[in-house]
Amino acid sequence: MTNVRHMSPHDTADDDGLNRLPPSDPDAERALINRCINFSDEYKTAADIVGSDDFTQPAYRTLWDAIGQQLAESKPVDPVSLRATIETAGQLRLFSNGALIWDIAREIGPGDAEYYAGLVHAKTRLRRIDDLAVRLRSGVLNGGAAEDLEEQITGYVQQRSSHATGGSRFVPGGSFILDRPDTVPAIWGEGDNVLWAEGEALIIAGPAGVGKTTVGQQVLLAAIGIRPHALGLAVRPAKRVLYLASDRPQQAARSMARMVTHEHRDLLNQHLTFWPGPPPKDFIKDPGVLLRLCKQADADMVCLDSLKDMAGELASEEGGQAINSAIQRTLVEGIEVLALHHHRKQGGGKEGGKEPTSLDELYGSTWITAGAGSVVSLWGAAGDPIVSFKHLKQPSSECGPWRLKHDHPAGVTEVWHEVDVLDILAHARGPLTPHQLACQIYSPDKGKPSASEVEKARRRLDQLVEKGLAHKISNGGGRGSQTGYVAAFSATGELPEAG
Repeated sequence: MTNVRHMSPHDTADDDGLNRLPPSDPDAERALINRCINFSDEYKTAADIVGSDDFTQPAYRTLWDAIGQQLAESKPVDPVSLRATIETAGQLRLFSNGALIWDIAREIGPGDAEYYAGLVHAKTRLRRIDDLAVRLRSGVLNGGAAEDLEEQITGYVQQRSSHATGGSRFVPGGSFILDRPDTVPAIWGEGDNVLWAEGEALIIAGPAGVGKTTVGQQVLLAAIGIRPHALGLAVRPAKRVLYLASDRPQQAARSMARMVTHEHRDLLNQHLTFWPGPPPKDFIKDPGVLLRLCKQADADMVCLDSLKDMAGELASEEGGQAINSAIQRTLVEGIEVLALHHHRKQGGGKEGGKEPTSLDELYGSTWITAGAGSVVSLWGAAGDPIVSFKHLKQPSSECGPWRLKHDHPAGVTEVWHEVDVLDILAHARGPLTPHQLACQIYSPDKGKPSASEVEKARRRLDQLVEKGLAHKISNGGGRGSQTGYVAAFSATGELPEAG
C-alpha cells in the first residue's frame, strides 16, 4: 500500500487550527441587535458595515433581517412588532415563542450600533482568513500543486474588496486603470462581440410578446450549463441564478418549461432559484433589498423580470435612481444583473409603430439605462416568429442589427439574418462611404440614417481596414470629400483570411 498517505498526529492536532470553531462574537451580535431595537436610527449606520452574512447565530440573523424589513416599510421595531413579523415568516421557533426577543431588547450595552457592528464585521474578516488558511493547509497536506494554492491566495486578495466596506474598497489608480485585459470580459459574448460585459448590467427591452423573456431565459440556461450558447454566443457559467419572476410568474415558468425536460431537474434545482411575484420591498423604499435577496439565495447572477415590477414610478427621478442604486450595489458585490424592460408605448400618430432606435425610447427615467453597460432592443408584433434585434448601447463593438427567428414550441431562438459588411463592401460599385453603408444596415427603407448610425458604420469599416480586409480611400466616395472604402483583394482575386 505504498500509494496510501498515512496521517501523522500533527495532521489533526488542535494546534493546526483545523478542529476549532471559526471566529465569532455572539455577544457583539446580540448587543448590535439590542441597539437597533432600542435606537432604530442607528440601524442605517450599522447596515453600512454589516449584513445578514456577518451574523453567525441564526436567531440574530433573522432578527437583523426583520428589523431591516420593518424600517424599510416605516414600521416600528419594538419586540411586539418584530415577533409578529417573525411569526409570519415561520421563524418563531428560534425565539422560544418570542420570549428571546424581549430578553435581547432589555440588555442595553454601553456601546452604540456602529461600535458593535465593527466588532461583528471584524470576526467576519477573521473567518474568511481562517477559511483560506484551512483550505491552504489542507491543500499542502494533501499534495496540492503550489500554483493552485498560490492562485487561492491571489484570488482572496483580489476579492477582498468585494466583501469589505468603506475605505477597504480603495484601489490604487494605476492598478484600476492599467491592469485590465485587452478585450472586454464577457458574460455573454466573445472577442469584440459582447452583449453582456462582466460587472455591468444588461437590459433586454421590447414590447409585449416579442420574446425578451425567451431570449433572457436562454441566456440563463446557457449560464447554468443546460444550453450550449445563446444566439450562437458563449455564456460564462454561473454558480446560481436568482430569477425574480415578478411579471406574470406562471407565464415565465411556462416559457422556460419549453426549453427543459425532467432530465434537467437536478441541474435546475442546484443552479436556479425563483422568487415568484414582486420583491419583498419596493426598490425606492429599500435599494438594498436586491442585494440581500441575492445573498440569501447564494446567487452570483440575477434576472429582473421585469424592471417595472421592481419600483413604482419608473418615469420619476426617484424611481430611476432607486433602480440604478439597487443594481449598482449588487454589481459591486460581484453579482451579475440581467434586466427585462419595456419600450415607451408607441402612439397612433405619425410615429406610431416605429421601431425604437435610441435609449430615449425606452420607458422610464434615463437613470435606468445610464446605469446599464449594455442595452438591446427587440421589436416586432406580439407572437411574430421573426423579430428585429438592435444593440442600443454597447460595452464593446456593436452586435447586429440582426433578425431573430423564434421557434416558439421548442423555445429556441437563433440569428436568422445579419448584415455582412464585408459582403456589401465586396459587391459595392466603387468605394463605399459610411453613409451608404449605414443606409443598408440601419435604414434600408427610409434611407436617412442618423449621425450616430453613420459613425457606427464608419467604425465597422475601420475595423475591416485594421484587419487588412479593406482599404480606405480619401475623396473616394463620390460625395465631396467623404472617405470611401474598398475591399482588399489578394492577387488571386480572393479575400485574405482575417488575422
